[in-house]
Amino acid sequence: MSFFAKLGSGSDTDSDSGSESEESILSGDEGLEQDRKLAATAKKGKPNASMFLKSDDDSDEESSDEDESEDEDETDSDDEEGGRANLASRFLKGAASSDEESDEEDKTVVLSAKDKRFAEMEAAIHNIQNATKNENGAANDWVLANSELDKLFRFIARHQTAVVASPVPPAGHIPPAFLETLVNLENAVSKTIAAEKNAAKKMAPVKAKALNGMKQTLKKKAKEFEAVLKTYTESPEAYTAAYNAANTAPAAPKVKKASAAVQEDGAEEDFTTIGKGGKALNLTSDNVFRTLREIFEQRGRKNTDRAETIRILQKLLEVSATTYQKIRVYLALIPARLDYSQNLASIPQESWVACRQELDELISLLLTEKDYVVQDVVEEYDDMVDREPETVDGKVQRVKVAGSIAGLVENLDNEFTKTLQHTDAHEKGSEYIERLREEIPLYTTIVKAQALFERESWADAVARTVMRRLEHIYAKPDVIIDHFEKAVKEATKGLQSTVTPFDTPRDASALVHALCVYIYHSDAPLLRARAILAHIFNHATHGRYHQARDLLLMSHLQDTVAQADVTTQILYNRAVMQLGLAAFRKGYITECQTILSEMFTSTRQKELLAQAIQRYNTQLSPEQELIEKRRLLPFHLHLNIELLEAAYLTCCMLTEIPALASVDTDDQRRRVTSKTFKRLLDQADKAAFMGPPENTRDHIIKASKAMQAGEWERARDLITSVKIWTLLDNAAEVKEMLTKKIQEESLRTYIFTHAPFYASLSLSHLSTTFSLPRSTVLSIVSRMIYTDEIAGSLDPIDDVVVFHRVEPTQVQRLAQQLAERAVSLMDQNEKTMDTKLGQSQATERSGPGGEGGAGGRGKGERRGGGRGTYRGRGRGRGFQSGLGGARTRVTA
Repeated sequence: MSFFAKLGSGSDTDSDSGSESEESILSGDEGLEQDRKLAATAKKGKPNASMFLKSDDDSDEESSDEDESEDEDETDSDDEEGGRANLASRFLKGAASSDEESDEEDKTVVLSAKDKRFAEMEAAIHNIQNATKNENGAANDWVLANSELDKLFRFIARHQTAVVASPVPPAGHIPPAFLETLVNLENAVSKTIAAEKNAAKKMAPVKAKALNGMKQTLKKKAKEFEAVLKTYTESPEAYTAAYNAANTAPAAPKVKKASAAVQEDGAEEDFTTIGKGGKALNLTSDNVFRTLREIFEQRGRKNTDRAETIRILQKLLEVSATTYQKIRVYLALIPARLDYSQNLASIPQESWVACRQELDELISLLLTEKDYVVQDVVEEYDDMVDREPETVDGKVQRVKVAGSIAGLVENLDNEFTKTLQHTDAHEKGSEYIERLREEIPLYTTIVKAQALFERESWADAVARTVMRRLEHIYAKPDVIIDHFEKAVKEATKGLQSTVTPFDTPRDASALVHALCVYIYHSDAPLLRARAILAHIFNHATHGRYHQARDLLLMSHLQDTVAQADVTTQILYNRAVMQLGLAAFRKGYITECQTILSEMFTSTRQKELLAQAIQRYNTQLSPEQELIEKRRLLPFHLHLNIELLEAAYLTCCMLTEIPALASVDTDDQRRRVTSKTFKRLLDQADKAAFMGPPENTRDHIIKASKAMQAGEWERARDLITSVKIWTLLDNAAEVKEMLTKKIQEESLRTYIFTHAPFYASLSLSHLSTTFSLPRSTVLSIVSRMIYTDEIAGSLDPIDDVVVFHRVEPTQVQRLAQQLAERAVSLMDQNEKTMDTKLGQSQATERSGPGGEGGAGGRGKGERRGGGRGTYRGRGRGRGFQSGLGGARTRVTA
């Protein structure tokens, strides 16, 4: 009180009067007299202590009392009324403002039950993110994260109950934020557990217990929300858009203009489209370029609604009046659809179909309007002005628009592949077929783009488009290719092409040949390599083994494929496997074994052919796994691994069984070419009982045992009963060829096995036993004697083969052992030197043979240390014996 009293007159009287005035204001009629005194004091400019002592509430009450006193006392003078009004205004201003501020501060926000639930969810998610945001697993607060996760699950339980109880439950009632938290938390827990196994310092027991509990909880909840999690992980943005559409009240798309006038016919005035945030969009032909600029400025921002952008661009396309406007809108709409997919997920099928149709319309427009051209590099121009072709000096100046049609075609083709990759052909067979039917329209669009680029004489774009066209047909049967070309002929009426004239009839092989030859003349080494591999694959598919082999040898791709990109390596592996299968169909058993052995000495066949992801106890991050999945081929392009393995093991049986029968010692027996086949035979020997064959591998192993015992009929029946041969187009010829090979190799095996126990064998008896003509038996035995496989001679008089057994002396046996140990020591020394000097110097020592030639030994085989590049694992080996002096290598 002393402080405020000093502000006044400084006497106790003033303070007393101030307190009295305060009481008088609060009292009924007595306050009027005191109010007059205060007004007089205000006129004289004297300060009053009560004005400082009053609170906001008192000031408010004072103002109300003054209003009442004005109504009751009608005889007051004008001066008194004016003074009272001035005093009231002086105090009421502060009181009013302070009262408003207090109301704003004390304002209580009332939330609905739904909003409260979502606020709890956001708080729990925020706490979980804070508890697990540290990269160091030991520093994460897993106890807090576990408790917050329990809150999150309680929220979702209440939310589901409320949604189900609602009259009309929405289509997608699980919030995307909840699903995103589950996915991120599961990844964080997996990473932390993996890091904890290798960590020197373990985390606290309390944290470890909470972490393990969280792992079990997530595993249990993942099964509960399995269906919705699968939908979300396939396309998070599509799920989020569907959720927002189902749970957000639809806004009025149109509002009436400010004028209330009504036209003469009684209809209301036009409507204006409303965009995001309630902003009016004037979508007319006059504002096309302005709207496009606004969209370009918003593109790439974090909170941009891509679906809304696509709808606006579709409306712009409808209102576009000129060719230039349509081209500009197409060049904005098509990339907007292609950018709809994020995190390597595929765009929805309906959006892809619409994008393909729009690209086809754009190409058709450019083919029709020859005065407009879209190219990568153009001169600067004003993008806010409509442009038309101009005539200068009698020549029409074409309108050049910045863009890349070739890039759009490639991106559209990539998205088509991604849609097939993200569709399970086994679980969703009908859906996969429906999506695969869109390949024909896509193929026709690619061909039309090729015709456009040929007209503009863009060699690089033509080569890229031809390669895309080749990738769609090189691995398909001729019937499907003819169906594709029939659709192309109908869609390209009136168009011209020099690469593949549309009016010239040709078969499928001739079309592939024409496309490959064009790419061979291009300036792109990568495209040439891929075209050669596609050509090899097509030759091998049609059984043209020698053409495919010669093309591979002349290309020398086996020497440089290790430095190529992963996609080219996958195509190389596919071409080599198809080449080996072509050799098998032609009856070239040794060549088939040589080509296929490189693949089946590894356990990563599906991975090397891009047909599956095989981790082999290696933990892949989600990003790495997505990249690996992106490399996988669609299901309809897969090679049958079982068929390739059956061909390889059958070839091993026909070559290894006679070789095993010809050796004398266990050391020679261990030197078989195929370690895989030898391991399967050893497992069969160790088995106490072998039941009936259940799969292809069992059939071949039992047939091998029958060949060793001389039962060639049983071996024939086992091999020809394998059902996998029906997948070959010449299955009858293959079975006939295998029967003949089994007879001949069984004869050789019988001679090797029984030669030490007989002095001679009758040729007629051998012919009868193995159901072979005598001339064939005589030819086989003569060749065995000529190549020193057996020591003997033919007696034409008695029609027998006489065996000459020559026992080696002790010195000869010791010399043979010494030579074998010297060869083994030399091989070991070379391997040690390769490891010490490095791969580059080992390659230099190998001579012109390339990476794989560290030295050659035995039967023309050259083993090398070249390392493959696909995911950095495994070793590549090359063989010289099967392809006329050149190596083939499956990149590992």
